[in-house]
Amino acid sequence: MYSLVTLRNRHFLEAAGRVLSTLPAGRPVSLEHLASLTALEPAPCYYCTFEYALRMLRVLRHGRLKLRNDRRLALWEELNSRASRLMERRGCRLGDALADVLASGRASQFFISPARAMDLLRNSFDQKSRRIVIP
Repeated sequence: MYSLVTLRNRHFLEAAGRVLSTLPAGRPVSLEHLASLTALEPAPCYYCTFEYALRMLRVLRHGRLKLRNDRRLALWEELNSRASRLMERRGCRLGDALADVLASGRASQFFISPARAMDLLRNSFDQKSRRIVIP
């Protein structure tokens, strides 16, 4: 799981670099604004294993998922929605649909908290060059 978090962080910083390049040059960069814009950018994948996602979707479908209404809940609801649509179209089971979604689907956003997004940017942003330094 740690490698998935590392990959997500790397992809997030790469997306932050792309977002930063679209901001007006010569103006001060607000890391809060950059973090919030980047967190809502589409992510290349969902950064969770198949086994964990399947377990979480089963808990969600049985109504036992105890999460506040936040990004983690939005992640599982998005995965569930995409898998359900695929199940209806193809007539397949949850495991097969989820495997297809995880293998081929891009996430609608990074599903990370504003605080974590700020931490990532704060540790990787070079103020002088206005660049994201990706470790």
